Amino acid sequence: MLTEKELHVLSERARGKSQREIAGKLSISQAAVSKFETNAHRKILQAEQLTALVHKLGVHTEEGLAGKLVRYGGGKQ
Repeated sequence: MLTEKELHVLSERARGKSQREIAGKLSISQAAVSKFETNAHRKILQAEQLTALVHKLGVHTEEGLAGKLVRYGGGKQ
């Protein structure tokens, strides 16, 4: 999951703000902003990869996330 700061940084970047501008607004270093942005992009990529794997396996994730029996498409329960 993305942290509040990661979400804030991505939101500001989507609005066209530079890392320097965001750093000034949040009173943190530009390096920290870069780290938040990099971590957010990494987490998003991992989530996309996991989603693709879940679909490939045919896992019904809403059931697995709810703590219920997870069914796999075409396989036995």
